[in-house]
Amino acid sequence: MASSVPKITYTPIGSGSVSTLVFQRPPRLVAAYNRAAARHDNVSTAGAKETVVERVDEFLELTLERVSQGSDVDTWDAFMQNALQGVEFNYFPDQNQPDFATFTLEDTDWRADYRSAGQFTFRVRFRKAV
Repeated sequence: MASSVPKITYTPIGSGSVSTLVFQRPPRLVAAYNRAAARHDNVSTAGAKETVVERVDEFLELTLERVSQGSDVDTWDAFMQNALQGVEFNYFPDQNQPDFATFTLEDTDWRADYRSAGQFTFRVRFRKAV
């Protein structure tokens, strides 16, 4: 079975038109679910546990192992320049399907590290918008 190739759509700051980032290769090792609760637990002296849940956040973490030099990494850079400033974006797990979720970038920095000649690698962490 072939891997689906995701895409991201976003509206760059100062622009009224939507930009699309189509992945050249699918990300690897993507978790099915990634949730973290903001909660407070308290155990009374009698041993009763009280839990107060503020929220449960959903994340999407992607590892891009091989992003090519040139237009591939340049397209990622254009997206990241906006995402780092808090721009919301739509993530489509399969570019050919209509299903998507809206996210913001959880990371506050981005670095495309050297992997091999003409190839870069990086990880990103997205927070699902509510």
